[in-house]
Amino acid sequence: MERRKLIAVVGGLALLGGAVVVLRSESAPPRPQAFERFLDEKVEYVPDTQRVATPTDLVLTALDRTSLRATWTATDGIGHGGFEVRWNGRTRLVRGTETELAELDANAEVAVEVRALDALGNRSAPATAKAVPRLAYDDAWLAGLMAPVDLFDGPEALNPRRWRLFDRGNTDCLCLRPLNGKRLEIDCERVDLQSNVPLRFSAPAPDGAIARVSFTTDGPIGYRPDESAVLIALLPEPVHDLGHLDEPFPPGALVLRITPFGAQFVLGGGPPLGETFGTYPPPTPGVRHRWELRVLPGAVVALRDGVEVASAPVGLPWTSARVRLAFRQAQGTHLDTFGIGGAPGMPAPGSVTPLGVSGKDDGGVSLSNVANSQLAGASSVRVVASVVAERNAPITVELGTRSAPAVFMQPDQGLHPHRSTVVYADFPLPSPDSNPRVRLSSDGGLTAYDAHLVVADGPDARHPLPRLVHRALPDPLVPPPAVSVVHESADDSAFHRFPHQGRVRLTVELADTRARAVAAVKGVEVDLDGERIVVLPTNGSAGGRHEFLIDLATLSSGRHALDVRVLPVDERQGVQSYEQTFELRPL
Repeated sequence: MERRKLIAVVGGLALLGGAVVVLRSESAPPRPQAFERFLDEKVEYVPDTQRVATPTDLVLTALDRTSLRATWTATDGIGHGGFEVRWNGRTRLVRGTETELAELDANAEVAVEVRALDALGNRSAPATAKAVPRLAYDDAWLAGLMAPVDLFDGPEALNPRRWRLFDRGNTDCLCLRPLNGKRLEIDCERVDLQSNVPLRFSAPAPDGAIARVSFTTDGPIGYRPDESAVLIALLPEPVHDLGHLDEPFPPGALVLRITPFGAQFVLGGGPPLGETFGTYPPPTPGVRHRWELRVLPGAVVALRDGVEVASAPVGLPWTSARVRLAFRQAQGTHLDTFGIGGAPGMPAPGSVTPLGVSGKDDGGVSLSNVANSQLAGASSVRVVASVVAERNAPITVELGTRSAPAVFMQPDQGLHPHRSTVVYADFPLPSPDSNPRVRLSSDGGLTAYDAHLVVADGPDARHPLPRLVHRALPDPLVPPPAVSVVHESADDSAFHRFPHQGRVRLTVELADTRARAVAAVKGVEVDLDGERIVVLPTNGSAGGRHEFLIDLATLSSGRHALDVRVLPVDERQGVQSYEQTFELRPL
């Protein structure tokens, strides 16, 4: 494959996730400096002849009293150059068909205009709508949920009295962003949050639900959309004490898998359940949607913003479980609110502590010592370990001088030499030993790959709050170019090795949609072998597709290099650049 390289030229500012991190108020971009169109005589620009059209179906809704979510439809699919949103004297460029306007006056009417753009920055007539955030907000979603509803707006939101954090001791990937107050951002490749409030079935509510989970997020957002997912899992005893939730899911667990493309129910220990899929658009960073999982007698249903997107005809084999939110390759996803409904229940505080493997001997495996401070104020502790055994033999779990037989987390799963099995043992507290060591003993040639403690905290237990990194809201993203170089002839079969005649078709696509907002683009420049051949002003566009035909008649045989640059209107932001080579065969 020919050399390809994506370069971000920053000009003295640091990049974070492709965006320059400088906090500025959102406003109309500065007027671009003189930037005149130039095409070398060997270059032809292929214009888009389709006129830009006004968006339709602009709707304003609210998920709280100080924000509005604007959604619209791109008319006849037009909008490949993005959209310009204006409100309260501010301007935002976006690639998708929704955006969220935050930090609004709850009682002031907000007028919103949305215009479609083409690749050269031509703007359509606006679609318009008005709303008062407080009046647009509907708090009916709170019906059936137990108080208090969790608001993930600071470290206190993850207090161990209400939440268990399965992160293997690394919380540096959890941060807070200033989005309509503070919101928890997930930057971990994988992290699990589990509510300490039990979900218990109740008599059917007016909508038929005997239990429910409500969850507000803008995700799953991630760098690899095909792998990004948020899981809402209902885990009964004892599998709610498992470590990170992995497939295959444990028997009895009900999991709603939410991806950028659809939602699906899975019942642990079996194939995917019958499901229906909605047609909701992929998630947009910074734009929240409310998910709800309803448990009905004999069925489960998932809704997004009140619209059913998945269902499965299944009766759950238990009446109480814990709710776990698991994030997989969902970096950049924000978590906003969480609530459960059903029979009232009090939190069962529990903290999770990873146990390292410190040594192995013929009689078993030694794990970490447990500090007295970790057990202070607790009523009991559960040791959970994932093990592989060469032979099938009983396992004893030791906590200091005390011991207990290990129990299989999944009763029908025995030991195996090539597959891990999760076992556990419970110990009452206080312990007679100071800083007790945890050990697994067995005659089966035991190996432990992962282990942790689940501590049932008492009312006097004290644990430090997780450390959450405060991060500024990133600047709008300068869209990086996706570049394609092909020969116009149909008989071209060699990758980037072309005949020495005809023309090369250079396509530059500016279509990155992973950003909350897009930086206004001043123009595109193209160099061929270090010589400028294209300067194309785009008049503050949000992206789009550009196509050029380059005549090969005057070029020599051998390798040639194209350098494509995307220049922002605001020169404080970084230029995005892409290099591509091609080769001309000898005449």
